[in-house]
Amino acid sequence: MSPTVSLVLDLLMVGLLVATIAYAIILNKQIVRLRESRGELAELIQGLNEAMAKADTGVRGMKQTAHQTGEGLQKTIDKAAALRDELQFMIEAGNTLADRLSGFSDSDRPKHTPSRPAAGATRQPSASVAAALRPLLEEAEAAEAAPPPLPRRAAPPAPPPSDDDPDRPRPGEEGLSRAERELLRALENRR
Repeated sequence: MSPTVSLVLDLLMVGLLVATIAYAIILNKQIVRLRESRGELAELIQGLNEAMAKADTGVRGMKQTAHQTGEGLQKTIDKAAALRDELQFMIEAGNTLADRLSGFSDSDRPKHTPSRPAAGATRQPSASVAAALRPLLEEAEAAEAAPPPLPRRAAPPAPPPSDDDPDRPRPGEEGLSRAERELLRALENRR
């Protein structure tokens, strides 16, 4: 072979080796960057895992709070339904008592439609309400069974009642019988 061909081939080999070395250096730098990025990626993944764990804990806490709040609301709704039923019973008992006291029959009394409790609701009063209304109902029944009073003569004016007199009508109770006043006071005290 001629020396020029050999020199050209050597130069070509040197050029290719220089290009290979340069490419290897560039590739090494990219591998180093990839390794550094891999560490950053691991930190990022670890941060995401921690954020997911916190979010999971937060969701569990929210579910527990929602469950407790729901139970509290249901208890409040149940209490309100019981109070509504007791009030409905007291209104009906008061209407019955008023009918007995006033001497009106159901046909003379103006018709009204009381609101109906929800389906499945009980209409039994609590023991305290029934105990508070029992003396009033007994008194009304006794008054109904008693003979009608004789016509009254003009009586001398009564002395003004003392402040602690339970039979004294309060403002707004004028014209009501004693039983009606006691019923109103029992209902006010029940609140």
